[in-house]
Amino acid sequence: MLNLKKYLRSEKGFTMIEMMVVLIIIAVLIAGGIKFYLGYIENSRVAKAKAQISTMQAALDAYYSENGAYPVSQDELLNAGMKASSTTSSFTLDTKDPWGQNYKYVVSSKNDSCVVYTGYSNVQKQSGYVVAAECKNGELIDPPGIRITNDTDPDGNAE
Repeated sequence: MLNLKKYLRSEKGFTMIEMMVVLIIIAVLIAGGIKFYLGYIENSRVAKAKAQISTMQAALDAYYSENGAYPVSQDELLNAGMKASSTTSSFTLDTKDPWGQNYKYVVSSKNDSCVVYTGYSNVQKQSGYVVAAECKNGELIDPPGIRITNDTDPDGNAE
């Protein structure tokens, strides 16, 4: 019996508690890595949306330079290089954003200002819209960027 106790004590290896501590440390590292990775994915989507809307804003400014007004019909949007479906002065563009939703284009009643934006939820745990380009009289008012708002009509023309 004495030899058995001596043999068990001399065994080299990890105890169950040591194994549990190692597994907990690994789980914490994995959880932190997943959170970082998801943040990286979201940041890349935002960057892609900014680039896409910059391209759209450039097309709208070029159209304004040639015509003295922003597009107000589907045909005019097509001439500006953007295919869309219309509901009065608000258009849903056929181009999808990185979150799989369609971009929106709203033109003012005077045709002298417009907003191109995309909507998605859970930006910094808030619902809102990414408004990426606001233009007036052929000039960029706001550079592409994120704005959090609960307003579903960024142009302020509630119908």
